[in-house]
Amino acid sequence: MTNDLVPTYHSHIPAVAAELAEHGSIGMMVVDASSLTQIEEEYGHAAFEDVRGRVEQTLRDHAGREHRKGDVWVVDEPGGMRFVLFLERKRRKSLPLAPADFNTLRRRLLASVVPHIERACFPFLRLAPRIDVAHGLALHNPLLSPEHIIRQALSDATVAAAHLRAAEDLEIRERLQDLIVRQRIVTAFQPILLLRDRAVLGFEGLSRGARGTGFHTADEVFGAAARHGLSVELDRLCRTRALLSSGRLPSNARLFVNTLPSTIHDPEFRGKPLIDFLDKAQVSPDRIVIEITEKLVIQNYAMFREAMGYFRDLGMSFAVDDVGAGYSGLEAIARLKPDFLKIDIALVRECHANAIHRAMIQAIIAISREINATVIAEGIAHKEEADALERMGIDFGQGFHLARPDPGPDQA
Repeated sequence: MTNDLVPTYHSHIPAVAAELAEHGSIGMMVVDASSLTQIEEEYGHAAFEDVRGRVEQTLRDHAGREHRKGDVWVVDEPGGMRFVLFLERKRRKSLPLAPADFNTLRRRLLASVVPHIERACFPFLRLAPRIDVAHGLALHNPLLSPEHIIRQALSDATVAAAHLRAAEDLEIRERLQDLIVRQRIVTAFQPILLLRDRAVLGFEGLSRGARGTGFHTADEVFGAAARHGLSVELDRLCRTRALLSSGRLPSNARLFVNTLPSTIHDPEFRGKPLIDFLDKAQVSPDRIVIEITEKLVIQNYAMFREAMGYFRDLGMSFAVDDVGAGYSGLEAIARLKPDFLKIDIALVRECHANAIHRAMIQAIIAISREINATVIAEGIAHKEEADALERMGIDFGQGFHLARPDPGPDQA
């Protein structure tokens, strides 16, 4: 049994029938959140009903804000996840809704309601679910029942939503390809500092799209690349730009460069091409720290271990990023013996007040001492966190409390 806040469309059939008979049509917006059913498959019915209730409450809370108060939210079936907004006619009842009206409302729902639905899925879905939005138009036909007409319009809107999403995905892919081809990446360098006196150990190169690309954050550009199979191409570009832009850094500072395991085997990042490139960038190999996330280390252990010897022979160092982010890979990390361990921001956040976080950080510190690795705490946002980390024996940190990333003169 479900305790629906949003009724099924069947309860509105008499009103829909009257509207169709009087005006000949009724407009609707469909928010297809059926992708959320994976929550029930992974976490059970109770979790799914909890999320579904939050989604319904979100729709009720936004009534009269992004759409008219007279518009009515319904759902396609009991316990369903395709939500339908029956649209009230314009103030001049003789005027039908125009395509511009539908498009404006769709943009509003995508900008406000959909993000709230995505947040309602936390903590069950770490990645934003696919929520499709499109409009439908039910046309009066005296030969068909109102139920049949609504079902057909709902089906048409669902198909249209998929087509709209496909077109938007294609547009995003083309913009991302243009960004890569035109090398429209901004590299910001964030200092890694000694907590005691703020002396500089090095800088991490952080990448995002330049102004006008639509990819203004790292999550946006790397998320799009992952969805569209362009992660390697983007990774190569970001690595290249970081190294070429490093001339504005102190010549004795280390340069931390994020990379994927697969690009470690990039033939243009080995042998003579690599030596020639580093000479062009005026970066000596002993300044470079190749940084890879804990998750990717565990998934690509053999590949990563094989590559480490080659680059270490050139003088480069290795760092494992996001240590403690939820993957049980400390044993594998210990066997790899990287030069640096970067503690994930989730453990650093509120570590001064969270005993469990401090215990996990202490375990990472203990491993670092066994393998002679330097520990760096990422994402330090407050003085209390920095003080607690220093008391625990961590020497180096990175985060907004210490210094913000500097995009430099190439930010446009």
